[in-house]
Amino acid sequence: MKTNRKIITNKKSQTTIFLIVGLVILIGGAIFFYSTQKLPKPYEPEIKIVQEQVPVEFDPIREYVSACAYSVGVEGLKIIGKQGGYISFADRTLNKERFAISNNPTESDAVVFASDSDLRVPYWWYLKSANNCKGNCQFASKKPELRNTENSIEKQLERYIDLKFRECLSNFEPFAEQGYKIIEESKLKSDVTIGTEEVIVIIEYPLDIEKQDAKTRISQFFVSIPVNLDKIYDLATKITNLEIKHRYLEKHMLNMLVSFSGVDKEKLPPMADMQFNFGSSISWQKSDIRNKITGLLASYIPLFQIDGTYNYERNLFGSELKQRLYDSTIIPIANSSFRNLAASFTYLDFWRTYFDLNCRGEQCVPSSANSIISFFGIQEYRFAYDLSFPVMVEIEEPFALDGQGYTFNFFLEGNIRNNKPMPSGFSPLERTDLSEKSLLCDTRTSGNVTVNVANAASKKPVGDAQILYTIVDESCFIGSTDNNGVLKQAFPVGIGGVVNVVKDGYIGKVAEFDPKVNTDASLKVGLQPAYTKKLIVRKKNVVKTQNGWQFVDAPLNLNDKETVAVTLRRISDEGELDFSSVANYEGQQKEPSDIEIAPGKYTAEISLLLNDKIAIPEKQKCVRVGIFNLECYTTPQVDFAEASTPGQEIFPEGGLNLNITISANELEKYGAIVLYAVAIDFASVPEQSREIEDTEQIGKIDEYSNTYQLALQPRFE
Repeated sequence: MKTNRKIITNKKSQTTIFLIVGLVILIGGAIFFYSTQKLPKPYEPEIKIVQEQVPVEFDPIREYVSACAYSVGVEGLKIIGKQGGYISFADRTLNKERFAISNNPTESDAVVFASDSDLRVPYWWYLKSANNCKGNCQFASKKPELRNTENSIEKQLERYIDLKFRECLSNFEPFAEQGYKIIEESKLKSDVTIGTEEVIVIIEYPLDIEKQDAKTRISQFFVSIPVNLDKIYDLATKITNLEIKHRYLEKHMLNMLVSFSGVDKEKLPPMADMQFNFGSSISWQKSDIRNKITGLLASYIPLFQIDGTYNYERNLFGSELKQRLYDSTIIPIANSSFRNLAASFTYLDFWRTYFDLNCRGEQCVPSSANSIISFFGIQEYRFAYDLSFPVMVEIEEPFALDGQGYTFNFFLEGNIRNNKPMPSGFSPLERTDLSEKSLLCDTRTSGNVTVNVANAASKKPVGDAQILYTIVDESCFIGSTDNNGVLKQAFPVGIGGVVNVVKDGYIGKVAEFDPKVNTDASLKVGLQPAYTKKLIVRKKNVVKTQNGWQFVDAPLNLNDKETVAVTLRRISDEGELDFSSVANYEGQQKEPSDIEIAPGKYTAEISLLLNDKIAIPEKQKCVRVGIFNLECYTTPQVDFAEASTPGQEIFPEGGLNLNITISANELEKYGAIVLYAVAIDFASVPEQSREIEDTEQIGKIDEYSNTYQLALQPRFE
């Protein structure tokens, strides 16, 4: 008996050992399972995951809920990618940012992708003001933050998952017939973290689950979505900031306008060119020009490439000109590698542009003729292009979502005015990283720097002036001046940089500045104010007399056939931003035009055009050769309106090219500025009395401007 008991005891001991070993294996397996999950990186400490052990019979529930978390998370990410970082444009509970959206892409905060589409894509950089704004034009961005703000991409995705998650679960209907009893608590809260390689979704959703005699509680679900949104956002931010800083869209388009322009009806009107003949045989229609520019945008915007990306490939050409034009579309992203991302640029011809050209109505003809050589005139072509156009940037991660791929879209807007990229005083956009830190901007080790900003004319303080500090390629927003024009803040300390001071209605100014560690300093900046004044243009005639052509110092109003184009280019003082103003003035118009002016020195350029038929008749002339011989010849008839459209006979009557000075006192005191143009009074000379030599007067506008500069100085009223 004792022997049998011993055997039974040994068997029980062996069974106990096997149970213990099995339990150890089960626990070890569970630990291995959870430890091998793709958990957040150690430098993402804000992510807290409750590691719950669940009996194996409840794994289908866990997997089902996790699959819903993954599905809804991916769905939300795809919407965010299509819509430039926004989950919705209609539901204010999901997206708290306000948008003004119209069917005109260049007068909107976002682009309506197509007339029959609900897709809206926001601008990350665009002209916020109206296209025809003058002087007080503001740029803006609808770029959302990635993290850490109430309307960041992370928070928007959380709100979307909270809204859609239960809908995906479908009340656990697939498990009702399997004998599961599932009790849901009302609590549901998702937590999204955009990591450095993936998007992590954690959902707090307590469930009490029963099946037969087994029970368990699962309170948290975790999934990792393989999309590197952090890297995509970083590349998108760099592309945007390079456009803000270098205006590569505008420069590329200006290259195209120059390359495809010329004195040829099949080409675009040139920005600057001349032709030797009387009158013009070339004219253009504005509508045709717009169509050609639309074609250029559609064909050449897609040439842009980002150096270092997945789809980057540099082509080589035998022509140096072609190579330069092609290389100008390669955008360098310095010290960064985005080999797993592809980037592309698109313009579609149904996205309406803003377009204007300094033509008189629909017909575009040469604006002036400046000199005569022998029997030939020099017809000068000066066309100023104004253009705003939307460009969609698409960033793709081809291998995201386990090979499905992921796409992120946003828009940039190119803005050209008067043949130049439209200036902006804004600083580059900053992107927030995981730590929400900027090594330069958040490390301010100088003493207190007191910046005083005043009106350079009145000496009064300027409040709400924006102060930025730039070292190399990074800019920091320091702050705004108070009502006393004062800002007192610590600055970053480096190798020396530049203080930028900008304020609407003033000419921006930059100043070199080198703050020191723990050392107080001060800086005084005077901003020149810009004023909107009424513009009046009058003429002073050069008339033909028995003694030749003579200047008459008597101001005259323009008649109803005369029109002028005025360009004032300010000669900026050191440290000031460039400033110019353009206006048109029609003879006999009821109200003066508006023009924006700041105190300072200017180059004033005026083109005076006459809408009238001016011709010089054919004449027989004889000159004595030697003592007894006469040699006769015929001068041909010259008709300046020969190639013009009836009713649009444009004759370059005169103009002005003069340096002028405008004082702050004059701008403060008066409401209107009067400019004078030199007018060659051909129209008052009887046609039979006109000589071919008279046309030489057209080329003497610069000479008359210089000789009679005192009589041609502007007046104020």
